[in-house]
Amino acid sequence: MADTHHPSGPDRIDELLGNLQEQRIAKTSESAPSPTPTSRPRMRRSTVILLCSILILAVIAGIFLIIHYSSASLNVRSFPAGGMVSLDSRQLGTTPLVVSKVAPGTHTIQITLDGWQTWNGTAVTTGGNTTQIIANLAHAAYSLSITSTPSGATVLLDNVSKGITPLTLTGLKPRNYTLAVSLKGYAQITRTVDLSDSTQASQDFTLVQAFGKLNISSSPAGAQVTIDDKAYGVTPLKLDSFPVGSYVLKLHLEGSKDITDTISVQEGTALSKQYNFVQSLGGISITSDPAGASITVDGKATSQITPYTFTTLTEGSHEIDLELPGYLSWSGEAVVTKGKTSQLDVSLTKLQ
Repeated sequence: MADTHHPSGPDRIDELLGNLQEQRIAKTSESAPSPTPTSRPRMRRSTVILLCSILILAVIAGIFLIIHYSSASLNVRSFPAGGMVSLDSRQLGTTPLVVSKVAPGTHTIQITLDGWQTWNGTAVTTGGNTTQIIANLAHAAYSLSITSTPSGATVLLDNVSKGITPLTLTGLKPRNYTLAVSLKGYAQITRTVDLSDSTQASQDFTLVQAFGKLNISSSPAGAQVTIDDKAYGVTPLKLDSFPVGSYVLKLHLEGSKDITDTISVQEGTALSKQYNFVQSLGGISITSDPAGASITVDGKATSQITPYTFTTLTEGSHEIDLELPGYLSWSGEAVVTKGKTSQLDVSLTKLQ
């Protein structure tokens, strides 16, 4: 009879634990996913895309750096041309001017030209590009200093009065001007001044005395003549050596409206002026008791005796004097009205 062998108690427990461990290992191996054939190509594609992106960014950055740090240029023009160009305080030449190899960035530009105001500006340049600069220059302001001997002369600039010497005129342009200086009693001096030449900015005049002739007449004659408020006599008046210049002439004739005129005496020439008065006339009838008295009007004896009527006396007051032998002289005032005849009756007093 064959023997049947059964394991003892401890050995049986070890066997069961071992089987359990093998079952867990087998389940773990079954649950883990096995690698698929397409996983490796996907990983390679992602890597390539990433590398390409990095390369593109590097190229773009390189292009930007090349453009940014490469040289720029300037094209500078001015109106008028010929201005001296300074870039960042360094003179480069005259307009029109093309400046190459300019560092990108902001630069200061100055353009100067004689007779024109200095132009200042800024320019922003970028690498690989040409920046255009156009400057419209403005006329510079010039001054003119005028002196004379003697001083006090009238200054005319292009026939416009500017004042009296000594005089400084400002705000002028660099061009030709007609400058004239005149003073009563002195010959006028006229010059052409070119202010674009700095040596002509100061002008001095030495004036020389000059004389002309003056003839003044009036109708009726006997008018009192004043020139610049100075009395010179009565018409007709002849002055053979009168200082040149412009003057205010005034004529006064009793019973007439004054005549005023502006005259200009020129060197070496005779100025003749004729003036006509419009008189306001009236009359006066003079009688005396007894009659036969001699009549004096305004200090001038007449050939008339009372009674007598004067018809051409000027309007206004007149001094009347009557004289008759054996009688006291009589003096009085009579008023003549234009277009009318006044009446004057006088009773003379007999001498005792």
